[in-house]
Amino acid sequence: MPLESSGFIASHRVDAGGNCQVWAGQLPDGTPAFLKQFSELRSWKQEQHALADWLPRLSADRTNLPRLLDQDPDDKSLLISAVPGVSIEKSSLAAGQLDEVMQQAGSWLKHLHRLDPLAIDDLSLSESLPLRLESWIENHGDSLTENEIELARQRVGDGSLFKSTLRVCCHNDFQPRNWLWDGHQIGIIDFEHAHANHPAFDWVRLETGIWQKAPELRDRFIDGYGEEPDWSDGEILAAICAIYAVGCIVWGTRHREVAIVANGRRILD
Repeated sequence: MPLESSGFIASHRVDAGGNCQVWAGQLPDGTPAFLKQFSELRSWKQEQHALADWLPRLSADRTNLPRLLDQDPDDKSLLISAVPGVSIEKSSLAAGQLDEVMQQAGSWLKHLHRLDPLAIDDLSLSESLPLRLESWIENHGDSLTENEIELARQRVGDGSLFKSTLRVCCHNDFQPRNWLWDGHQIGIIDFEHAHANHPAFDWVRLETGIWQKAPELRDRFIDGYGEEPDWSDGEILAAICAIYAVGCIVWGTRHREVAIVANGRRILD
């Protein structure tokens, strides 16, 4: 087991598959912690950077956040502090509590988006986002139809939609399954996808998921965020949703995740 020198004692594995293995356990003093070992260096670097450089610059009074306890680049592993609370996705919260969770999530995301990402891609978003779509298309195998490809390209266009937006620090998997609730304060986990990106990528899973079932929660989120961004409706969000949907279809097909493929097709339709 990697990071044995830390004294971490694993009790059981908690991941559901994917690109990393996660063990729950504790440190020698009984403090709960998690050990994550990544199969991809990129995911390791993204979570390590978020934990080491981004999160320490955010107020711990507002949100429960993980801390980086130890790391091993050779094994692509990270030892991370446990975050109190239970998964929002698996909890039965009262309506008032869910409103509070959504408002706190919006407030935390606002502060994340205001951080200086310190390092960003040399390409502008107007250049990189069309290329990102084309990368999914070039590697789709037989997962996309010609109509789906044409529709996605139409929505993204030549990238000029994004020319006025700068990259910000993004979680990039911001949704209830990565939120915890301790009864008073939200916790945010799983930063393996975190990198500087268009801020709408932190809204897309909510716009195409829980907010469709409960639109009033969108208002609570915006209350916390402090404003409704000019990109949160119309062509820009539709373009981001198209990139996300194509990624769902291609990735889901590749990994035989039928529900993810179906969700991508629903979004793109």
